[in-house]
Amino acid sequence: MAKYPLIKSTLKDRLLGGHYQEGLPLPSEPQLAREFEVSRMTARRAIDELEREGYVYRVQGAGTFPTGKRFRQGVFRVRPFKEWARHPEHRTNVLHAMQIQATPEIAIVLQVQLHDPVVFIHRLRTAGDEALVIEKRYLNVALIGDVLSQNLGAESIHEVMVAMGVPLTRVEQALEAVNLRQEEADLLKVPVGTAAFLLRRTTYSGIKRVSYVNYWVRGDRYAFQDSFEP
Repeated sequence: MAKYPLIKSTLKDRLLGGHYQEGLPLPSEPQLAREFEVSRMTARRAIDELEREGYVYRVQGAGTFPTGKRFRQGVFRVRPFKEWARHPEHRTNVLHAMQIQATPEIAIVLQVQLHDPVVFIHRLRTAGDEALVIEKRYLNVALIGDVLSQNLGAESIHEVMVAMGVPLTRVEQALEAVNLRQEEADLLKVPVGTAAFLLRRTTYSGIKRVSYVNYWVRGDRYAFQDSFEP
């Protein structure tokens, strides 16, 4: 089992919590390797992903530094799935839908035990011939019914859960700009490193986390907008 997701999650929590002082380098890769009892290559992979997501930056010969606190502004809403599916040219392709064991990172996010069963759903939304949105979703098996028996290419997973008697009480989401890795770039048919939006969303049922999803959204085809009373 790969250990870098746990290292990445731990370092991200430290960065967001102000554990590392701005202007000073993070522990070196050898130091992180010793702390987490992993190889230097594993520690480097965690740092690589944090750099790709904009949490740290590297200075040759000086080390890896926190980028500083990110500004968080306002509230934004995302168009419901049923509105997307209503358009005649819109399609949702189910790439994977299966039960897997929770990795370290997913176990932390869903507040389950390592290797507990979770449902993994990987979907790709298209408009005509263009791929626009990648979805990777993880669901807490202990809190949901038989989601895998549903028509996941046409139905909203949130609506499916509500119909199964799972009350959804709160959603937390964050939107940031990222550069696409090989996997996402291939699915969206754009060059590696292309700028895109990454929307992370956690859905609660009471105090328990029932769903965690990442959406990679093509920046050249999407714009987020909202209206509100000042």
